[in-house]
Amino acid sequence: MKNENIDRIQRVSHKFRLLFSALIFCIPITILMYWLFFNHLPIGFKVELPVAVNQALPFETLLLAFLVSLIPTSVAIYGIINLKELFKLYEKAIVFSEKNVRCFRRLGYTLIYWVVANLIFVILISIVLTFNNTQDERMIVAQFGISDFGALIIGSVVVLISWVMNEAAKLEDEQAHTV
Repeated sequence: MKNENIDRIQRVSHKFRLLFSALIFCIPITILMYWLFFNHLPIGFKVELPVAVNQALPFETLLLAFLVSLIPTSVAIYGIINLKELFKLYEKAIVFSEKNVRCFRRLGYTLIYWVVANLIFVILISIVLTFNNTQDERMIVAQFGISDFGALIIGSVVVLISWVMNEAAKLEDEQAHTV
């Protein structure tokens, strides 16, 4: 008789794995579409940028902005790939193995990389978006907020938890092979 909770975990994990598989392709396409149609977007889509953009941007600037956007996007996709791998393990009812530990460790590092990538993104995107302005209107912006600090702490905690899980998995493996 199979455990009903494991069945439910496998079904939900399958759905999450499919979702993450789709996101790996949808996120870069969405970022590309955002920059391709940037000049035609309502102002509400531009308020999250670190600098105000009040003029239409040339294609070269939009291309550079897209390339700069790939920095945090690539970190996000790296995290999503790890989540996909983790849920693939859960789908196979593998919930406590060295591979699970590796996924958790990489997810923790992803949060840390995310903060660094976002800091680099803000600096570069502020340069790119204001490069066509007059010399006294060009800007370099750097942002590090409480959410970045929180992401660093959470990422570090997840890495620590992965170390603990690794030791526990080793103990379980030793006990399984003890006669």
